[in-house]
Amino acid sequence: MGCGAGTNSLFLARAGYRVSGVDLAPLAIEAARRRAHRLGLRVDFRAEDALRMPYRERTFGALVDVGCFHTLPIPLRTAYSRELGRVLRPRGSYLLSWVARETVQKLGPPHRPSLEEAAAAFEEEFVFRKTEYEARSGGGFAVYHALLERRSSPRPPPR
Repeated sequence: MGCGAGTNSLFLARAGYRVSGVDLAPLAIEAARRRAHRLGLRVDFRAEDALRMPYRERTFGALVDVGCFHTLPIPLRTAYSRELGRVLRPRGSYLLSWVARETVQKLGPPHRPSLEEAAAAFEEEFVFRKTEYEARSGGGFAVYHALLERRSSPRPPPR
């Protein structure tokens, strides 16, 4: 999700996984395709909107997002969760990393989600299995990493 020029997608493809990469930026997808071609790797890179992906329901066994979620405007984050839930198989894994609210640098996404905001966006579709906070030294961003699992049972009742 939000694969950009494909660094993580290419890493996973090199490790033997069948990979699709989605990004809204056509130029980033073109760069990712060139990199895959140079490396002799087959990756299905697509310039698409992560809120309306061209995949059937339950297409994927796992999803990876390193930097897409926290760039979305706040009102779209729940719709993003629903779309991920649509294309991920029940009990499928979703690896999520985002710039944490605790980050004080001016660079980066303008609204950095707290752990509570991320949970609110994803709780209808996913269960958080593990969450870690990483405060990087030397001026780096503070980051949350989470392993989520696609719910296989009914969603919890609304609050």
